Amino acid sequence: RPRAVRPPRKLAVPRGIPERYRWAVDMLDVRPDDRILEIGCGHGQMIGLICERLTTGHITTIDRSEKMVETARRNNQRHITSGKTEILHQDLLDSKLPPDPFDKIFLFNLNVFWMDPREELAEIGRLLNSSGRFYLFHQPPPGHDLNEFETALRNNLEKYEFAIIDRFKDERDAIRSIALTAEPSPR
Repeated sequence: RPRAVRPPRKLAVPRGIPERYRWAVDMLDVRPDDRILEIGCGHGQMIGLICERLTTGHITTIDRSEKMVETARRNNQRHITSGKTEILHQDLLDSKLPPDPFDKIFLFNLNVFWMDPREELAEIGRLLNSSGRFYLFHQPPPGHDLNEFETALRNNLEKYEFAIIDRFKDERDAIRSIALTAEPSPR
């Protein structure tokens, strides 16, 4: 009698957090009491890394994609329950966030910031507290020059009155990203 052929079992592959996100969280230098805003949280992979470093602090994340927000909420339910994060379905320019509450605002790979981010930077300036910092992370597509994107991002920040405080570049394959830290000027 012929044996029944079973389809191969699909193995559950753990979804790791990309090294570029670990690098970015290290660049953020999260302090236990920081109030942080992430713009464009996607799947929410950076949220857990940040929440592990917070005690009395809090991270608010926003994304304009309802599907991404649902995924990020599923992936970070324990951090939501602990009160360390809230994940909101909203666009930065339509946000209902109160002014001046955040110590740090960051994003990773939002294209508008190397194009024309005038309105977005004005809103970020409104949302930062008086000593707050903005962290802009970007990983160009394969084959593109990091320096080209760094120049475009730096020029846009300066054009819209943000002072560059630090610049970082990591060319390792797993990261291949740039980071700019800035603050609205004048302070």
